[in-house]
This record gives sequence, C-alpha cells and structure tokens, in this order.
Amino acid sequence: METTFKTKLICAFFSLISVFFFACGGGTPNTETETTTQTAGIKAVPLPTNIVPGFKFPEDSTVILNDWLRNFATQPPFDTVSIYKHAWGIWAGLTAKSGESYDGQNLLVYETWPGITDIRSMVAEGKTDCPTRSGHAKLARANQFDHAAALMKLNNTGGNIDRNPGFWVSVSYDPTAACHATKYQLLNPKVLNKKIVKGGIGAIEPFPNTAITIKPSYMVGHVADSLIKIPAWPGPPSPSKNFPDKEWNSWVYVDVNNRQPADKKIVPAPTDNPTPEEIAAATCNLNEFIYFKLNKEAADYINAQDSTQGVQAVAGDLALLVAMHVATKEISNWVWQTFFWSHNADNPASPSNAVAAGLRPSELQGAASHYAVSIAYSMTVPNQPITGGTNSGMKPVIGYNPYLEPSLGQINGDGPGQFPNKLNPAFKWGVQSNCMSCHALAAYPDNGDVYSADQYISLDDPYYMDKVQLDFAWSIKDNLLPAK
Repeated sequence: METTFKTKLICAFFSLISVFFFACGGGTPNTETETTTQTAGIKAVPLPTNIVPGFKFPEDSTVILNDWLRNFATQPPFDTVSIYKHAWGIWAGLTAKSGESYDGQNLLVYETWPGITDIRSMVAEGKTDCPTRSGHAKLARANQFDHAAALMKLNNTGGNIDRNPGFWVSVSYDPTAACHATKYQLLNPKVLNKKIVKGGIGAIEPFPNTAITIKPSYMVGHVADSLIKIPAWPGPPSPSKNFPDKEWNSWVYVDVNNRQPADKKIVPAPTDNPTPEEIAAATCNLNEFIYFKLNKEAADYINAQDSTQGVQAVAGDLALLVAMHVATKEISNWVWQTFFWSHNADNPASPSNAVAAGLRPSELQGAASHYAVSIAYSMTVPNQPITGGTNSGMKPVIGYNPYLEPSLGQINGDGPGQFPNKLNPAFKWGVQSNCMSCHALAAYPDNGDVYSADQYISLDDPYYMDKVQLDFAWSIKDNLLPAK
C-alpha cells in the first residue's frame, strides 16, 4: 500500500496538466459524504440557534455595542472571547445538517439559502415574494478581482491580480435577507435611482437584524484526480504587500480517497519542484473540507464564464470550500466574521490565532472544525459611532480572508478611484483590511467599486454625496440588473 501511494504521488508530481489539478487516476472518490434521494425543491432553512449552548441569534445590539465593544471606551479592551464564541456559534449553525437534499447530496444549512442569482431572477421578473434556491450554488469569478485589476491599471501601481483558475465564489442570503431584497427590489437600478438625493445621501431600506449574507468560496478540482492541489495560507507577508496565492509558496494536496491517517500533521509543500516526500507530508483528506459535487448544470455554468482559462469543469468535479465571508445585521454596521480552511486549525496563522481556535465549541465536529476565523466587529479600537467618529489616536482592527483580500493590489491611496486612508496612510493592502471598513463603501451609482484597508469611515462622509448607501452590501452593487 505504501509503495502504491508513493507511486501515485510521483505521478501527481510529474503530470503535465493544469497547475491546480494533478491527475493520476484513482477512480471515484471514497468519501464520507452522505447521500439521499433528490427532492423536488430546496427549502431555505433558517440559521439554527440550538446547537451551541448559550448562543443567541440575533444578539441584542446593546450587548454587542456596550458589553463586547465596551461602549466606545478605550478601556477595558474588547471582549474578544464573547465575540469569537458568537462567531463560532454562527459557523456551527451555517454548517449544520439542514434535512434538505439536492441531486443526491445532503445539504448543510447555508447550502439551502437562496443564491444571488435566484434573487436576481425574481427581481428581473418584478416578483416580490420570498425566493427559494434553485439548485447548487452558481459559482462565478470574484468580482473584486476584476475591480482591483481595473484600479491597478488606472493608477499604474504595478503588480498582478491573481485570478486562480480553480477559484470560484458564490453569494447567498438567509431567508429573511432574501425576502427583504425581493420585497424592495434592491437589485433593480430603477428602484435605486429613485433613492438618490441630490446634494444629499440616499439609502436603501435597511436589512432586518435577522439578516445574514454569505460568500462561500471554493476551489474546484477534477473528480478523477487522486490529488487536488490547493494553496495553503502561510500567514501575511512582512512588510505588507500585494500577496496573491501564487506567491505563498505553500500548498496542500487533497487525497480524494481519504487514505491519510486521522489527525495527521500537515506540512505544506513548496511551489517549485516538491519532492515525493514533501507531497506526502502535505497531503490531507478530502473529508477535512466541506465540499459538494458539481452536476452538469453547475459545471456548464462555470465553463460558460471560463472559456479562456483552459480548465473545463465536468459533472462530478469537487467544489472544496476554502473561505466564507459572513455578515450578520445584528448592529447597524453589521458584524463581520470570515472563515477559511487551515491546515493547522488548532493554531492558524494570522489573521486568525490560537485563542480563536481554542474557543471552537465541542459541538463543531468533522470538516467544519478544520476552519479558522477572523473577526471585524468594529473598524477601530475603540469602536466609533456610525457618524462623527475619528481616526485620530485609534488602533486598527485587521480582519480579512486570506483567500479573498490579499491579492487585491493597492486599494488605498490618492489616485483615481481610491479612497484615502485616514487611519494610517501606509495601510493600502488587502492584508491590512477590515471587512466592515471595506463594505461601508458599497454605494450606488459610482464609476467603479472603491475598496479600503482598515480605517474608520463615517456614514456621512462626502464620498456618499449624491449616492445611495447599500447597507454595506457589495452584493447588491455587483449584481444589479442592466439599466434600461
């Protein structure tokens, strides 16, 4: 058995195929994924709140602001223990079994929620009732990479935006957020145009405090491959810079047949010329990931967007969850937690840490326990009010996802399409970002998305003049119907 596996590893190393997929045969994966008979439809299952004892959702905003964030006081510092516990409670609910199934696969709770394409289709038809999910997630390229590339070209800041050919994202809303989006037709530019206030600041109807928006992000690999090669986050660079995954020099190999020992310590392999021994040490099991199998419809949707990449998806390919942004409208600015797969989930690299990992609830079992968390419940320390706050004397709160933000290029500066950083002019990279600060800039209309590294942004900033604030939802701006 050892000789056979080493042979396959050598085969994986020398295969001259896609940089992200190493094919050595191996047949159908032997996974632990449960299957059921396909159902006629998918019922959107609300976030369960009874999995982790003591977890409450939505949490009272006064508890978050006054107790966890210390009511804008400098001392004592934030109650990060309560914040991390809350984030893990949300994760436990998102990744719980839903009782729903599709295409022979049991679905987790988050997989039952309407996707942004489902919501968009209903808004296009003028329907205002609550949407349902039509199938597996429609995986698309991350819009932020296209925006970042355009901004880089505009400002001639140099560097490259990494469009990993195996990396795909989706956006979903929980049932209450989805109903809100269709009720108010928030993806219709005609509706948004009516909310523009000349010489003032407009706004959409705020989402309810039960609202959750998520951005599950996946690496897709071929089902016939014995190993799937995936970049493994090594931690942020020093000094800070643009840091696409092709520069991480850190890879894991996913054994689709789950032949690795349980609790094996994974040592990521280098990019160039890894030895068979290094590949073996970097090989983990498929069942350490949340994943689903693409059907023909999902594969065709990918291929329709990916005609120039040369990597064709086929039915049965595996979509491995590597990242998920999660925003909940429990306070006006939402609270932000982002999860990413880690080869060392007990002691993950920054922007997570061992303290956060140590607070994972015991109820979090299996693949879901192999993810790390980063949080952004405020823009700065101390927390600032919605309007009228300051960056003077503030300390940063860094919270980002390694698979989404590090390769955005320079996002702050004084150039066209850039938002100056008033907290620290040196903060201009994705590895210095904060989900709340960046999403605060979601507005309509504009001449291209404007992102920001961490800083305090007042919601009455002149940036918003003659715009409609989108309640921190870039997913609205990026999925608007065509203007007519």
